[in-house]
Amino acid sequence: MGRSGSQELSRRALFSGKHGALIRPPWTSETSIRNACTGCGDCVAACPESILLNGPANTPVVSFENGECTFCEACVTACKEPVFDLGKAAWTIQAEISDTCVLNIGISCRLCTDNCEVEALVFDLSQGRVGNVSVNRDLCNGCGACVAACTFSAISMTEPQND
Repeated sequence: MGRSGSQELSRRALFSGKHGALIRPPWTSETSIRNACTGCGDCVAACPESILLNGPANTPVVSFENGECTFCEACVTACKEPVFDLGKAAWTIQAEISDTCVLNIGISCRLCTDNCEVEALVFDLSQGRVGNVSVNRDLCNGCGACVAACTFSAISMTEPQND
């Protein structure tokens, strides 16, 4: 079930990143949104996955609750302003698995790993009672497929922490 281009951002979707951080469309930044986005909604309407929603001041934000980014560039093509920059990485965000993952309480689940096409989520049966999932930071592209797949809301997309 897709969302319409005029769909407003839900409170839960607004806080889809860690600490309430907004997730902006791929190939954009908060600066490019502030400096060039007119809030026209063309990118939101163009998104075939319906993951772009109208956020603050009608500027686009991403919600992975119902799907993933396929990096199709439809949002880029639809935008008439210099908001998107295909010369840079789509995102720096990556999956983060919280302690609320059901594997931590002994329930077997692999929904996230089954939906990760780039195999960035690694299931290790030797860890814990029923296994453990970790994120391969070198492979995660920030698509969000795992977020929509996790029925327990244990995965979020965040900026990676420098260890």
